[in-house]
Amino acid sequence: MNARSRLQRLLLAAYPPSFRHRYGDEMISLIGDSDPRWRDCLDLICGMGRAWTAPVFGGAPLQQRRLRLQATTITVLEAWCASLLAAAAFSKSVDDPPLPALQGVASTAYDAGGVVLEVTAAIVLATGFCFWLALIVPAWRARRREVVLPALGPALFVGAWLGVTALVALFAHHYVSRANVSLGSPRGGFILAVLLAWVAVTVGCVVGCAATAAVALRRADVGLTRLAASTVVAGLAAVGVAGQAAAGVVCLVALLRAGGGLQGRDTVFGAGSVVVLVMVTIIAAVSMARGLKALRSGPPTALHQMT
Repeated sequence: MNARSRLQRLLLAAYPPSFRHRYGDEMISLIGDSDPRWRDCLDLICGMGRAWTAPVFGGAPLQQRRLRLQATTITVLEAWCASLLAAAAFSKSVDDPPLPALQGVASTAYDAGGVVLEVTAAIVLATGFCFWLALIVPAWRARRREVVLPALGPALFVGAWLGVTALVALFAHHYVSRANVSLGSPRGGFILAVLLAWVAVTVGCVVGCAATAAVALRRADVGLTRLAASTVVAGLAAVGVAGQAAAGVVCLVALLRAGGGLQGRDTVFGAGSVVVLVMVTIIAAVSMARGLKALRSGPPTALHQMT
């Protein structure tokens, strides 16, 4: 297998699960039987974009609705997880330590974004825990390991993150002094390495939580009634992400207009975080629009036919 064939298989693996489920085997056979060209890789990239932005679900109408609501729930969940990382980076850039210009409109917007994040997190985590119990308990009784194992993933990742964070906090308490440490010194380099490792673990745990939850949801074959409820919660999460993005934009613009306090690194991290928030807001909004359209389509009694 040459480099182009490997690249084509990697590109095919990046397609949405619904597409791979319908056409994956056929596409793999086609790739194996044909002489790979770089133009084919470009076609796969364009097709991947279309598959993600305008997914098509197969099966009966009720099955299509179920897959659409499932895709919306997963997409918004992943967008919300990305917004948590972006919000943490934005907070680090403007409030650790607090910038002199973080007052007035900037401070109000920053505080409002924090409140929105906390309320949204409380709703998502509370309802997500109930949904998790409703998913894992039947799977555990039926001994469906293909559902139970990924469903346990979020709890394992959260536990691992809490353990690593506790160790880092202990390290900071006993090793890091309150005085400034030069990053060029061995001590400063070691502290920076520990911090970067903790950031990498945090990102990995958030990605792992979203990925394992998505896998468990796909394999569990959840009925339309529960998916409709999860879509409503996803809508609340999408609104929360949009609120965080709006607050971030207002806060950043106010800080830039104030003309003081923002260093080059702060500007890069702050602006980058806001860009990520805006992007995930758009993704969540588009997915929610399609999910709500699926909820409104068909007779209301159809929701009870696939539970």
